[in-house]
Amino acid sequence: MSYIDSLKPTLVIEEPEANLHPNLQAKLADVFVLANKTFGTHFILETHSEYLIRKLQYLSAKNEITQDDAVIYYFNADEYVNENEPKVKEIKINEFGGLSDSFGPGFYDEATNLKFELMKLNKSQSN
Repeated sequence: MSYIDSLKPTLVIEEPEANLHPNLQAKLADVFVLANKTFGTHFILETHSEYLIRKLQYLSAKNEITQDDAVIYYFNADEYVNENEPKVKEIKINEFGGLSDSFGPGFYDEATNLKFELMKLNKSQSN
């Protein structure tokens, strides 16, 4: 980091998506990118928002951010950590919007799992 970069503000925000509609959660990514490009502001975000992460993937695929502009540090739950899986792993977003590694169970797959459970429940109730 250069001396000039060290003078740029860094904001740490815990769960910026709290109490926001999913559409607004995604738009937060636009706000953070705009603040970075306009003012050089850096952000450290603690989030559980799939929408915010997906929007960053989209912005990367559109070449509005680079792989170095957004880095994810994923903290695995203790029950998923073993000698093959680190507690904290770095996940980068590539130029196509893809992730360099996967998240642990229960992040992206939770909505799909719940939908399948609901379908199974509805099927069993109709029989």
